[in-house]
Amino acid sequence: MKWLQRLKSAPTPDANATKPTEPGFVGFVACPDGPSEKFTVQQQPPANEATSDPDRWCWPHSSAMNTTEIDAFTVRLACFTDKGLTLNDGEALADKLVTRDRDNDSRRLCLECAHLQGVGRWGCGNSKQATIGTRPADAGLAHVLVVTPQHCPGFKGHTR
Repeated sequence: MKWLQRLKSAPTPDANATKPTEPGFVGFVACPDGPSEKFTVQQQPPANEATSDPDRWCWPHSSAMNTTEIDAFTVRLACFTDKGLTLNDGEALADKLVTRDRDNDSRRLCLECAHLQGVGRWGCGNSKQATIGTRPADAGLAHVLVVTPQHCPGFKGHTR
């Protein structure tokens, strides 16, 4: 007899046991039909369930932006394009600001300031306190200055 035939003809235990296997034995051989307090399986929610935390794999656990950073990125991008930057330049700058915020850098851009005036050709509405110039005519700002993080004594953030 070959091993496969022996395996097929081997006796199997009864799955619906009703009698103890030997005298003096209190339990039964078969597994219980329903759930038992001793054999509970923890239910894991599906990975795409709406109630799960969407930020669990984001910053600071990885380099991916979390929900707050994405919201700030979107607001900044809209502000930068409204002030005259191209979409590509605005995205690159908003992305750099995410890193700045993670590093707790206190420098700010002129584009983030409430005193910035104009679109494309910028000027500072608080040039005296910002120490840019002594006359309003001197308040014109170059593109490089507007997109460079710096400490400005005249900075005032937007109120949203």
